[in-house]
Amino acid sequence: MARTGRAAGRFGVLLALAAAIAGWSFVGGWQTPSRASDAVTAMEAAKAKKKKQKMSLAEALDRQKKEEKMEKSKKEEAKLEAEETFWEGPPSSTEMFAPFLSCFVVIGIIPFIAAVNRQFRVKYKITNKRVSVTGGLDGKDITEFSYQEIYEMKYGLRFLGYCADVRINLRDGAKVELFGLLNFEENYNFMLSKCDKDARRRSDPPLSLNA
Repeated sequence: MARTGRAAGRFGVLLALAAAIAGWSFVGGWQTPSRASDAVTAMEAAKAKKKKQKMSLAEALDRQKKEEKMEKSKKEEAKLEAEETFWEGPPSSTEMFAPFLSCFVVIGIIPFIAAVNRQFRVKYKITNKRVSVTGGLDGKDITEFSYQEIYEMKYGLRFLGYCADVRINLRDGAKVELFGLLNFEENYNFMLSKCDKDARRRSDPPLSLNA
């Protein structure tokens, strides 16, 4: 009887251990695959995100290369293109009107002389490649720059738009003034069309858009 009791006791312990192992396996069988599935999903999402970032970076680099290639081709075409004068002439004679009236006061004689000098010495030249300003006391000082050098353009109208003063800021920090520019709307729109898109964005809009 004692041996039978011991055997029964051992058998009971074995059954309890078997039940415990079965229960752990059952519970683990439900939990482990779920955790593994979540981990796999997270890894796939991370890979997809990383792949998307790589594609976005590659697309951005390709777009930048295309823009640089287009800009380079435009510059090469501009070099090969024959230079043609769009407009050439002196400042508007209307800039002498106010200094002339001030001549009745002695101090106004100096501005009038300066305005007359600009009328005969200063000449603006706008071509399809560059803008040129000839001036100085002897009319031999020449300042010229290409449209790629323009950072922005600003203007102020004179005599209700008959002419305008145009200030051109260059990329190196230099400033060029075109006082009394005639045929302002046509000349300004032409120069603006030759600038790059960033310079156009920073510049004053054409007169027709301000109306």
